[in-house]
Amino acid sequence: MLKSALFVSLVGVSVASAATILGFGAEVNYYSPTVSGNFSYTGNGTTTSTHFSDDTQSSYQLSAYLEHPLPMLPNLRIDYTPETTFSGADSSIGTNNVSFKQLDGTLYYELLDNVVDLDVGVTFKALDGKIEGSVNQDFNVLIPMVYLSTGIKIPALPIHVVGDVKYVGYHGDSMTDARLKAIWDIVAGLQAQAGLRYESMKIDNRENINADVTFKGPFIGLGYAF
Repeated sequence: MLKSALFVSLVGVSVASAATILGFGAEVNYYSPTVSGNFSYTGNGTTTSTHFSDDTQSSYQLSAYLEHPLPMLPNLRIDYTPETTFSGADSSIGTNNVSFKQLDGTLYYELLDNVVDLDVGVTFKALDGKIEGSVNQDFNVLIPMVYLSTGIKIPALPIHVVGDVKYVGYHGDSMTDARLKAIWDIVAGLQAQAGLRYESMKIDNRENINADVTFKGPFIGLGYAF
């Protein structure tokens, strides 16, 4: 009985995720993150430590998604944040410039698609970095994360609010990437949007990285949904 109920539930989830016509969307945003905290990386026997003190930079972020009516197969979303360089104080001498680049691939199922939207899935975040200063180093890690997105349409208005979060936690280490945005449907699929993004990286000697860093800032941009 339990196996039968589980099978029915899984089929229900797949049908729910596929109960839509083919759709896609894309967005581009100007993003202004501020970083604070401490970051260190060990490579070739050398450790570089950097303290960030609310350094703010200009960047952008790109996203695209594809949803389909095929049962059992997840939908796909891609998020890209290009290399953004932050300046921080080196623990020994001078200043380090630390660059972060992120490419997220998300496989998700659409459970609800009405007045309330609900998506669940898994994200694989490729995080690439570069340190330039007292020592020049490069690093890259692939991080699997749980993905959850929810949204609500405001009745009688061409506005909806969407929030999503990617998260992983293990033995005290954690990484969070969350966004909250308001979307205004302008005309014929064209959208304007504005919101906030928050990222937290807490890593204790994993992948040669020690970090307790927070990125946060506003973004504004345009999107298209079909």
